Amino acid sequence: MRQRRVNRAVELLIVCDFGAPLGASAQSKKTIVIEAARSGDGRYRIAPAGRNERLVRRCGSSRHWADNCRGWTIPSLARSLTADREVIVASFDFPFSIPYSLLQNPTFAGRVSANAFCTRANWIRFLETGVDLAFASERADARLRLDPALQSWKDKKFWAKRATDIATNAQPALKDKFQNLFNMTVIGSRFLEWLSSGGMQIVLSRREKGRAVERAVIETYPGAVAKAVGFEGNYKQKPEYCLEAAETYLLAQGITLDFDGEVRRFCLEYRTPPNDPDGADAFLCLVTAICFREGFSEWHQGHATPEQLDEEGCIVTPAKLAAS
Repeated sequence: MRQRRVNRAVELLIVCDFGAPLGASAQSKKTIVIEAARSGDGRYRIAPAGRNERLVRRCGSSRHWADNCRGWTIPSLARSLTADREVIVASFDFPFSIPYSLLQNPTFAGRVSANAFCTRANWIRFLETGVDLAFASERADARLRLDPALQSWKDKKFWAKRATDIATNAQPALKDKFQNLFNMTVIGSRFLEWLSSGGMQIVLSRREKGRAVERAVIETYPGAVAKAVGFEGNYKQKPEYCLEAAETYLLAQGITLDFDGEVRRFCLEYRTPPNDPDGADAFLCLVTAICFREGFSEWHQGHATPEQLDEEGCIVTPAKLAAS
């Protein structure tokens, strides 16, 4: 999918392994960002500067807690992206919406509201009162506010998948066990609205390709990216082999990465408990962003109807190489 764009002197791609614990310090460890600059046709530079400085900085006890973290708080990332007109693509690995079936479900809405939401826009509007993307202080233990009423959605009966989740074998958007998808979905949706109000364009499906997209925000899924670039196995266990497969895939598409060694090492080695390779996840998000920018991405809509697709959105991955 190639998007029509306004020519810019500098083009930045920003990608994020999105984590949504409520605490400021925890967010700054889980929300990992990589910045790549398009330096020419088919060429991207991933330097140890700009937003990538956090990935290679030297940490120490004399520094403020925020300066010892590799990542970002969600509010600080939103401010950074909306203020930077050079960012032309941003990709994230959290669900951009919830299933169409839940939007239409009066029982789901009835846990917190009187009527079914029906549309993603109505659901987002409701979350404005339930999720506050601001910290009360600058302390490491400051927390974002989630309305306790939202906890009533933490029910296994609401672990439904979107059509794109089925197509990519992704997890349900509101799953609250074993991983943090519930928080990622509700906090992430408020985060997307912040980006949208700052002039970025949330692209939910390929159906929107007719319009010019200058500052696109897309959803991806690292597990599906690994498969798309031809990696076989569990990339979380062998990120070094998956990263090599991704680089080989990009070269086959005529894409060259000028990849700083320290940043590359971070992508291979950085993990958060229990053993989550956040750096590798972020790199796979970058592969999708590059493919989107260069016009060889795939939109996984599954068997969604047009109406369903407009509300649920699509996971984007690199397009699979044609068999030789």
